[in-house]
Amino acid sequence: MRFPSHIQQWFSLSVVCGVLGVTGCSAGRPPEAAVAQADLAVRQASESKAPTYAPTEFRVAQEKTLGAHQAMSAEDYDLARRLAEQAVTDAQLAQARAEATAAEKNAEEVRRTMQALRSEANRPSVP
Repeated sequence: MRFPSHIQQWFSLSVVCGVLGVTGCSAGRPPEAAVAQADLAVRQASESKAPTYAPTEFRVAQEKTLGAHQAMSAEDYDLARRLAEQAVTDAQLAQARAEATAAEKNAEEVRRTMQALRSEANRPSVP
């Protein structure tokens, strides 16, 4: 089936505009929101116990955020966006690991307290 030439032209123009709109806009615009998100995620992780309980993951998130800022300065927006997205993920991972480690420490403390209470309860009383 053959379409009239004006429909083919409009269709071709629509496809070209769509492709340019998707690739051109995302590659040419600074990923300010993504970098700001990375800054916020690292800041939230730093306010949690991540620097103490997940220092490696936290440091990686900081380094990737710094890399995103450097890529922004160099106008390498694709790299900046990619590093910012990775920094958010790494900061969230650091925060989750820190929370898990803190929860494990709290659970261990509760177990020790329970054991001490059981020992105290099982001790023979003095008449």
